[in-house]
Amino acid sequence: MTKGNKPEHNRPITQKTLAEYLQLSPSTVSLVMNDTPRGRLIPEATRQRIIEAAAKFDYRPDFYAKYLNSRRSYTIAVILPEVREQYAASILAGIDSTLTKEKYLYFTASHHDNPDLIREYPRRFLERAAEGFLSVNTTFPVLPGRPWISIGNHAKVEGVPRFAIDNYCGGKMAMQHLYDLGHRRIAVIKGPPWRRAATERWRGIRDTARDLGITFKKQLVRELHSGNTPTEVSAPQEGYLCTTELIKTGAAFTGLICFNDVTAIGAISALRDAGLQTPLDVSVIGFDDIASAGYLSPTLTTFMQPLEELGGLAAAHLVAAIEGREELTHEELVEPRLIQRQSTRPILPSEA
Repeated sequence: MTKGNKPEHNRPITQKTLAEYLQLSPSTVSLVMNDTPRGRLIPEATRQRIIEAAAKFDYRPDFYAKYLNSRRSYTIAVILPEVREQYAASILAGIDSTLTKEKYLYFTASHHDNPDLIREYPRRFLERAAEGFLSVNTTFPVLPGRPWISIGNHAKVEGVPRFAIDNYCGGKMAMQHLYDLGHRRIAVIKGPPWRRAATERWRGIRDTARDLGITFKKQLVRELHSGNTPTEVSAPQEGYLCTTELIKTGAAFTGLICFNDVTAIGAISALRDAGLQTPLDVSVIGFDDIASAGYLSPTLTTFMQPLEELGGLAAAHLVAAIEGREELTHEELVEPRLIQRQSTRPILPSEA
């Protein structure tokens, strides 16, 4: 092609022919089209000429050729159970914010707990040149062969950094909050035994109670079981039933720690139906800080899980590891944050 001639529309446009048309060097076109730091030093008028010509002739850099040359795709795979779930969606928001700032692309895949998809997705993403993996409450059966960080409260995988909410700390903080308000007779509705978060929160509650010299009465501890089968009652209803059982034992309590906010909603309803007021008779704590927690009557004291922060931290560490700025060994437990509202109150020593 003669220098400066218009590229023929029936021929694929290449970097070389575009450069000839613009009477620039191929390296100059490459620097601009690949948005490199050096490319940003090129005069703006020249950059604009290149971008406009590329759009006019539908020129795009060959991704696979670029990848083979640099071994960089700037692409992350994010694999999770279901993107619509609020827990996963909040984490994904933090991942999105960080990877966008770092100019990384990411692809998301939901497996809906299908073991075949959990096994196949890493291979599929490797075929698409993913440089790293972020998994939310998902454990791959084998290491994917690229940097991998797991996010969530599922079991830790040897050699794989895990970023999670510190549920043990959350349990400790809930117990300490009621103790600091003067409560000594405290009931607990534990989460389902199959949930790791429930086990960790209960351990934090129990250990802190022991350190504070409080012994739990067996009749003042109940455990949720919802979610094991589709026919079981919902969490608010189960919270209602568990609280009704606690009241029927006749054992007095002034504080109630619930596994989550929807359980606490059911608990407050049961207390009200039994003629007890929250927090005048029983202070109630939830966990999660769901959207309605601040609009209930009374508004609910709870613990906010900083899930966006969690996702952002994990994504930032993965990028740093891919780029060789950090070792892929860091692990992070993020503390929940107490949101004190109307459902808990201090009590007098005579009420304890």
